[in-house]
Amino acid sequence: MSDFEIRQASTHDRDRIIALVSKMWGSDITARYDWQYAGNPHGKALTWLAIEPLTGDTVGCTSVFPRRVLVDGKERTGSIGGDCYIEPRARRRGLATALHRASLAQMASCGVDFMYGPPNPNNLAALVKAGSHLAANFKRWVRPLTGRAVYRAAFGALPSKLEARIAGLPIRMLDRLTRAHSTDLTLEPVTHFSAEFDALFERAAPSHGILCVRDSAYLNWRYLAAPSQRQIPFAVRSGDVVGLAVLEIMGEQASLVDLLTGSDEKLVEATLQLILDHASMLGCSSLEVNCMAECGLAPRLRRLGFIGRSERVFQVAVAAQDPQADTLLSGAAWRFMMGDQDMDTVFSEPPE
Repeated sequence: MSDFEIRQASTHDRDRIIALVSKMWGSDITARYDWQYAGNPHGKALTWLAIEPLTGDTVGCTSVFPRRVLVDGKERTGSIGGDCYIEPRARRRGLATALHRASLAQMASCGVDFMYGPPNPNNLAALVKAGSHLAANFKRWVRPLTGRAVYRAAFGALPSKLEARIAGLPIRMLDRLTRAHSTDLTLEPVTHFSAEFDALFERAAPSHGILCVRDSAYLNWRYLAAPSQRQIPFAVRSGDVVGLAVLEIMGEQASLVDLLTGSDEKLVEATLQLILDHASMLGCSSLEVNCMAECGLAPRLRRLGFIGRSERVFQVAVAAQDPQADTLLSGAAWRFMMGDQDMDTVFSEPPE
């Protein structure tokens, strides 16, 4: 480790960060940098670099992206960790752990109280060594919408028309058994988040123990200014706005990226049914939802026929003496979905 300098990046390191993280993503991340690193209304990204003194080369980095978070009704500054990358020639020398240790030790002095998220499995061990805690599991749920999706899930291949029709029989039965009443609700694409959504957030926030602030300024940045523009926000209306739903679709796959309503079970299930119907209308064969395994949304997903699939560990880095540490380390307290992460896409590649 004495061969490398670990330091916090400054505004003068913009090109270093873009060049290094572009290698990780396999494409130019300039647009992502301007959006996620520099444009975030909750605060500019904090990045730590590993520099090779002899050459001056940047061989590693990690970042935290600030988020205003309500924890039991108290607003705090948390952060999502992301974009940890080590050049291949500098790997297996403890650099990832060193970068995480530096970021976790210094983020408080920059106004960030804690860091959280479901990291890439390859990065998890370094985070734990640096002091992160394993708090919960982040679970992927899938609802097949057609026989084609059922057959593909069971056999890993595309079905013939006859096979798809046969596999579709249990889907039609599942639809009848699980259908929630949603005729009073409508979906309306959002082109600008107004004060209606500030009011929605204020009404919905008390229903959740830990929730990222979703005011209109944040939502306009998160969904309408995102580089890819793949995640489409919808207002859920019953006259007034009663919910927010965000969908991403690629090919036959759909993902419910974000969902915000009050805690009323009938409203939550009706909104999910509305999304299922919309995805079906668009020709999707499946809808996925990623959320905390212990959160209040999970029972509603099971009720509507979603099947639990893979899980990822959700980690939280917080000081032991933090007065809200117990709450932050409770998986059941978190209301966290794909929209809470640092990426503006779920499907990075077209499905096969």
